[in-house]
Parts: sequence; C-alpha cells; structure tokens
Amino acid sequence: MVPLDHYLILGAVLFSIGAVGVFTQRNALIIYMCIAGALVP
Repeated sequence: MVPLDHYLILGAVLFSIGAVGVFTQRNALIIYMCIAGALVP
C-alpha cells in the first residue's frame, strides 16, 4: 500500500504546477486546463 505522504506530495506538486500555469499564461483555455489539473488530485 502507498503511504499517505506520497499522495500529499503528488497533490502539492500538481497544485503548484497548476498555480504557476495560471499566473504565467494569458490564454483562457490554458488557464482553464491548469486549474483543472490543479483540482483533479
């Protein structure tokens, strides 16, 4: 079984990638994809 720490680290990494994408992109579709990617895990 996978420890809870791995899930938390994966979620934090995906959320931070999504947050950086929202703040750096200007295209609305890309921003939506970053938000969706950050909220999925």
